[in-house]
Amino acid sequence: MTPPEDHAAFLARTDFPVPPGADLTAAERDVLVKFGRWMEALDRGVINPVTPAQEQFLKVARGELAPSTQFETVWAKFVRMRAGVVGCFQAFAKARAEKAAVEAEYSARRSAILAAVRDQLAAVDAEFADRLQAANDAVAAGEAAVREVVVRVGKGVHLAGIDVRYHPGRVTWDPAGMEQFAAAHPEVLALRKVGNPWVSVRYTDAGPPPPAVRQLPAAEGDTPDGGAPGE
Repeated sequence: MTPPEDHAAFLARTDFPVPPGADLTAAERDVLVKFGRWMEALDRGVINPVTPAQEQFLKVARGELAPSTQFETVWAKFVRMRAGVVGCFQAFAKARAEKAAVEAEYSARRSAILAAVRDQLAAVDAEFADRLQAANDAVAAGEAAVREVVVRVGKGVHLAGIDVRYHPGRVTWDPAGMEQFAAAHPEVLALRKVGNPWVSVRYTDAGPPPPAVRQLPAAEGDTPDGGAPGE
């Protein structure tokens, strides 16, 4: 049978995003890419089931039945994987929230204690401000001089409890130029090494302010109904 228009619209979309690191076989990835939009719409109630097999698919998606077809198996596997990712991020977000609560409590308790001695601390700050600034300036000037000496000598120096390492300039290559050269000389690709993938974490929420701490400066084609989708 010809699938209804709303089903056909999702069946026409063969661009379901499958994470590259997902633990799926090539056949399972193919099923998700081709029919994932349709299965997701069915699972979320965007479209209604029109066959007994699609009703069974929904029962499997709700955990009421064990998967018995390829579509049911693939979708159940993908949903478990997605739930694991969501759960991991939710646990991370919860840990951040709990950390923020502890830091807020700490900051409040500390501020209450500091309020009682704020005037005394202000007097000490004023007394030492110029001396601390002069000491910091002297250290900064000394460090700059030591760095300049080691660069001029061209070797590391360990003296007076200070260990200064000398590092020659790092050799770098122009990636774009090397790619062009490798196109004409593919033998150099044998020397090309690719490191392990890595991730970075950025927070899109404002996050809590830091605590106020005082410091010194410093199988293909299988469908839920057993035939073509919607039949």
